[in-house]
Amino acid sequence: MTRGTDVTDLPLMYRTPAVAAPGELPDELMIHLVKEWDLKYGENPNQPGAIYRFTASTLAELTNTRIAKTGKGGLSLTNSLDIASALGILKYFSDPGVAVMKHTNPSGVATGKRSLRELYVGARDTDRRSAYGSVVGFNRAVDRDTAEELLSTFVEVVAAPDYEEGVLEMLERKADLRVALFSNIDRIPKYVGDDISGLYDIRVMLETGRVGVQRPYLSRIRSVSDLVLDPMVRVKDGEGERRVVVARDPTEQELRDMMVSWRVNLRSKSNGVIFAKDGRTVAVGIGQQERVGAVEQAGVKAYQKAMDREAISYDALYGMLMTIPSGLTEEELTNFKAREDRVKRVLNGAVVSSDGFFPKRDSIDLLARMGVTGIIQPGGSKSDAEIIEAANSHGMAMAFTRERCFLH
Repeated sequence: MTRGTDVTDLPLMYRTPAVAAPGELPDELMIHLVKEWDLKYGENPNQPGAIYRFTASTLAELTNTRIAKTGKGGLSLTNSLDIASALGILKYFSDPGVAVMKHTNPSGVATGKRSLRELYVGARDTDRRSAYGSVVGFNRAVDRDTAEELLSTFVEVVAAPDYEEGVLEMLERKADLRVALFSNIDRIPKYVGDDISGLYDIRVMLETGRVGVQRPYLSRIRSVSDLVLDPMVRVKDGEGERRVVVARDPTEQELRDMMVSWRVNLRSKSNGVIFAKDGRTVAVGIGQQERVGAVEQAGVKAYQKAMDREAISYDALYGMLMTIPSGLTEEELTNFKAREDRVKRVLNGAVVSSDGFFPKRDSIDLLARMGVTGIIQPGGSKSDAEIIEAANSHGMAMAFTRERCFLH
């Protein structure tokens, strides 16, 4: 029997859209909102804002987001959106996890069986510059070691289900720091089949006087068993047909990183390209208009942020050329070369997720040059055979999710 799962006619692809069941999106939608608190301001200081909750859903009571420390004036709308986006990532992780958010996108995420402080440092240092003034979400109670690390840099908001004894008093040392609590993260809907009664994803189109309404995004990927790890497609070949199969299975570590990368992509603005390695993000590429450009941008960020971590100067205007300091001793030059080598190898063994399919093999060839060994993507392109052949030519593993996760 030919190895491979035939994805040629699998559902949940681009060409089989979900159609609303009768009554699921009614002709008239009556939404009742109750104000919970006034915000410091909306997205900008000249925009007054407030937080309201849906009265027809139990989710507001379940999560019960509340402020434990107001800092200077409390939360802005962007702070609140960042907390919600952090929960949208952390709800998928049973292991301890940390999401560092900036402008409603993750700048770094880490999960695994390590101390919470180590996970926070890993998530923060994915992109140290973006982490300045960030919102940091945890899915575990914040301990004293983690709190001390949080206090070492400028963080705007910390959100967690709890804080160990004495931690809130520690966080009082930063006057501007705001602290939030939430509950029941495990009960937030996330998978197909979860209860979303009374919940709607509402997008206001301010300039037209209209709103777009859709059901909240629910993923079908509960675990690696829901991935197609050996996708195979049929293609016409002369008079007959040939089958193109992904040749290599992912390693256990690649599978874990694929799940991390995919789940981070669920809350990253499209086009999203997320690199992950050893349970944490290496680079978060967001908001590009074409796929290979998204790959290029995310790759550049990976090397750039690695140079930041290694304290290596570079010229961002001219291909990010590394600048070798003058007057180094032989020992200092050896040390510099070692740091430079770590930068060049930052993506070796990493995996990447793409929120949409790859239309051409150019992205795959570029990822291989970067050192990426595994790819997770929806599949469903007319060029799937070409994409699989490209992955095979580089010895890369590739998994299909059969779902797209655009976010705008």
